[in-house]
Amino acid sequence: MSISRAITLSLLLIPFILLGSCDQQTASNQTNPARISLGSNVHDKEFGNYIIHVNALTTDQLPTEIAQGYKITRSKNRAMMNISVREKQENGEIPISASVNVVAKNLSNQLKNVKLREIKDADPVAIYYIGELPVSHEETIVFDLDITPAGASKPVLLSYKQQFYTE
Repeated sequence: MSISRAITLSLLLIPFILLGSCDQQTASNQTNPARISLGSNVHDKEFGNYIIHVNALTTDQLPTEIAQGYKITRSKNRAMMNISVREKQENGEIPISASVNVVAKNLSNQLKNVKLREIKDADPVAIYYIGELPVSHEETIVFDLDITPAGASKPVLLSYKQQFYTE
């Protein structure tokens, strides 16, 4: 085989090699199949004795006094993620603490930083995990959540998707 043919063959193979790499990258970025997907219209899911509530909305929808009380910046371009965990008991449900980790990405796989903070209210008793992030008009965010209720041995893996409208 001549050198020019070898070079030509190598140049022809480069796009196939690159495409193969792209496929591997795309596959590694997909949501873990063990995750349970929740649609934007599903906010509660039961897992054994636990009920997990997930919600996300733009912070301009919060009443001013609530936003001020929890030090949340009200804006149509900011979203708030809200997570709570309840445990079913004989007398009903009680809020419980949990270890909650979130990875948020838009549909272009751009990571969104969400720092969760635990909020405990005494009256009525409630425990929430709240985090804020910037959003754009019609941006869809996929939240991958690892939630380990206090006393549980393994996490519940959820994926929650929400589209935001800011105009």
